[in-house]
Amino acid sequence: MSYMNKFEEQIIICKECLKGISQKINNNGVPSNNINYQNLYDELYKLSELLPTHLAIYQKRLHDFILPNLKVRDMVSYNQWGQQIIFPCTGINPYTLGEVIATLIYIDENKHEYDNIWVNIHPCIIQSSQKLFNDAHYAESVEAAFLEINVRIKEIIKLKTGEDIDGVPAMQKAFSVNNPIFKLHTDIISKTGKDIQQGYMELFVGAFRCIRNPKAHEKISITKIEAIQKLHFASLLMYEIDKAKINTL
Repeated sequence: MSYMNKFEEQIIICKECLKGISQKINNNGVPSNNINYQNLYDELYKLSELLPTHLAIYQKRLHDFILPNLKVRDMVSYNQWGQQIIFPCTGINPYTLGEVIATLIYIDENKHEYDNIWVNIHPCIIQSSQKLFNDAHYAESVEAAFLEINVRIKEIIKLKTGEDIDGVPAMQKAFSVNNPIFKLHTDIISKTGKDIQQGYMELFVGAFRCIRNPKAHEKISITKIEAIQKLHFASLLMYEIDKAKINTL
């Protein structure tokens, strides 16, 4: 499941949780401070960890205000000897519940106003590059994406052949038309199969000659748009690795 699908699914889970609480309050007359807070707390926390960058202010609000105040405060009393007695409470704070409802409505209505570049990006590229990109380290985010590809290819080559190579030589060996490690077509004997295998080998080799290697050896600055284009390219290559059949050497 993609990152955005998880985010949207978690919104639905939180809405269902609130719906159940509302039914208890409105239909059964149960006050919120008599409804256990834990399930709602857990689901809101999961949601807060999935919020995209354009909703970062609501992540902060959930962490700093809503979640710490979701539970009714424990009751404190003193016995005749002045000793403090704490009566734990597990109910939902009615004032904070109103904040939860308003916040969830806003998040749900604005969930699609995210940075669209990540919607179809490979999860491994998101994991390696998203934070760097969001922090405006555009060249570094691209370098991290192609490093992720390099590591994945390198590990498979070493596993299959025992060779410890990376970069351009690794791409040439992995996607070679003659006895490749990664087969990108079911029939690499046919002209179509050979063309596809050759074409993708050239794409992988070209990526490491033109994109990764210069960045790895020099301090290069690129724009946000250039980074987006290169991240999509890295994602395409990573998806091709997913689809490839590992050849038995």
